[in-house]
Amino acid sequence: MWSQFPQITDLSETEADLIEAFVPVAVDEAGGFAEFRETATKTNSLVDRLRALTLPRVADVEEGLASYRETMARAEELEAKIERTDDLIDEIVYELYGLTDEEIAIVEEAVGEEDPV
Repeated sequence: MWSQFPQITDLSETEADLIEAFVPVAVDEAGGFAEFRETATKTNSLVDRLRALTLPRVADVEEGLASYRETMARAEELEAKIERTDDLIDEIVYELYGLTDEEIAIVEEAVGEEDPV
């Protein structure tokens, strides 16, 4: 999970997971919080603003962080199952309609251009 973020300091996996969970909230719910404002007039870099964040102590949020990790792992499992199910449905539909490999390629190219729901 934590490998999504470049390591800017010597963070433990737990600290990196905490940042992964906390920073999006700091940005989305900003309202000036931690200097994340869309209307900001200063040109502080994102890295400078991230370094200025005061994260909760790991010990204070350890239970919630464990729950977050479990939820994210479960979400990844469900996404993989959904993808496999979608692929299986596609194969069944292609077979029912008797599509050739060429027709399947055309359909998949056309569908691939659409934005996912």
